Amino acid sequence: MPVLAQADQSARPTLVIMMVADQFSYNFLTRYEDKLTSGGLRYLVERGAEFSNCRLECAVSDASVGHAVIATGANPWHTGVIANKWYDRRSRSEVGPTEDKNASMVGANGPAGSVKLMSGTTIGDQLKLATNGRSKVFSMAVSEPASLLLAGRLASNAFWFDTRSGNMVSSSRYGTTQPAWVKAFNDQHPADRYIGKPWQRLMPETEYAASTRDDYPRERPLENDGRAFPHVINRGSGAQGQDYYGSFAMTPMANQLIFDFARDAVDKEHLGTHTTADLLILGLSAGEGLAQYFGPYSQEVEDLVLRMDRSMESFFQFLDEKVGLDKCLLVFTASHGGPAIPEFLSERGLDAGRIDPSVFTQFLDAKLDSRVGEENWIESFSPPNLYLNLDAIDNQKLRQPDVETLVKQLAQSVPGVGEIVTAYQLFTNQIPNGPFVQAVRKSYDFGRSGELFVIPKSGWVFTSQTSGTGYGSPYSYDTQVPLIFCGPGVAHGNFIDRVTPCDIAATVTALLGVEMPSLCEGQGLNRIMLQEAGPPRPRMKSAPAAVPQPDQNRKR
Repeated sequence: MPVLAQADQSARPTLVIMMVADQFSYNFLTRYEDKLTSGGLRYLVERGAEFSNCRLECAVSDASVGHAVIATGANPWHTGVIANKWYDRRSRSEVGPTEDKNASMVGANGPAGSVKLMSGTTIGDQLKLATNGRSKVFSMAVSEPASLLLAGRLASNAFWFDTRSGNMVSSSRYGTTQPAWVKAFNDQHPADRYIGKPWQRLMPETEYAASTRDDYPRERPLENDGRAFPHVINRGSGAQGQDYYGSFAMTPMANQLIFDFARDAVDKEHLGTHTTADLLILGLSAGEGLAQYFGPYSQEVEDLVLRMDRSMESFFQFLDEKVGLDKCLLVFTASHGGPAIPEFLSERGLDAGRIDPSVFTQFLDAKLDSRVGEENWIESFSPPNLYLNLDAIDNQKLRQPDVETLVKQLAQSVPGVGEIVTAYQLFTNQIPNGPFVQAVRKSYDFGRSGELFVIPKSGWVFTSQTSGTGYGSPYSYDTQVPLIFCGPGVAHGNFIDRVTPCDIAATVTALLGVEMPSLCEGQGLNRIMLQEAGPPRPRMKSAPAAVPQPDQNRKR
């Protein structure tokens, strides 16, 4: 492997590459470090600034929440992105953070989204504003929400893998046509190359000693496939092959597709060669589904990490040849981590389990029927947000705070349910002291969140599935993520002080010399900066001091 160039620590980057994985726990870097190549994740760790105690500050660690935090530097109480989905009382249905009924897909047929429901500007927005639109900002991801939320409103474009067509598509919010290079990429049907081909382990099975056995019975198999290697994904019976594309999106090959697409973007858009810096964001989202199906201790997830590492190594070599790594600021992080399969923990003597959301709400509704009258008391439960039927409260002529308190008491009798905070407690600032008080505050939006914020106990997950695992809690296995900066202006080192993904936006914009996003709560991590990026500015010449004139009216 050629030696990668060492970054010039005194210059500003001409290209920023932000790589954001999904459901990627910090300990993947240490658990698999002996198998990492010298030019991928190990390159970042050994040459960059690594933060080993980076944790989300909010109590919801969904992927969309993490993406919004990274892009804006702000928590859900500012951005309004409170979860992957929440209940909308006006439409009486669940909505996602990128829903936009007026947007359509470009590159395939179907609806698309935008970031109109997210408040605040992003890193890319600020770069566009600072350069009067001259900088190019592209986002590309396996999933639509990842690409859109990381991009923002002013991006040159945001692309994602469409699991219905197999194309890289975008939203009409960024334009009604795709560049020629994107059309050429889609014409090659890159995802179809893997139809019916086995996904084998990268290494012999004996090398996967850090993971569970291959046929662990609590893993959830991919569609039309089993729990053990090799995994073969066929087209299936779904219309237009979405069965295949949906499963493909959870494999390491989907992340590789994003790296391949990024190469074309760098080459065809001449990224990193302009007078102003460009920004390229890669959403490596395949782990979001795979870790939920097989768990973070599975051989499948380990293989995904090892293959991601090899893909990074190859991509970094390409950047070195095309742009020069000495001109690239590389940032690697994740939207969130993920819990182990509950039964995996139980087998080892830890308290863990599953809470079925529908069984949970049926229990509460039945208890309320017997206590205060028959009604449909629970309008929706999209963990952690539980929405009460406000009309039912009015019908029974009850006070909402009283019903919230009663539901809280009933819910806390359910095995696995931990801390619960009510809307009344938040509104009146009467939350009892606890480890997640501030985290819940930063997660709560009074227009979108439920009347009760329900947190499971550590080791427990809200899921209707009997296999696999979940995500989204405030515990460290969900909130602790890797964070590495590598490139111009960045000092090498391992930093153990606590930081947050909110700090990413503040730090990247500082290294670029542009304003922070409008709602940014983070702090620039100045301890990693060798000096102010860019050449020193000359001192401003002060105006010559005025010579005092004698006062003609003064008596001599």
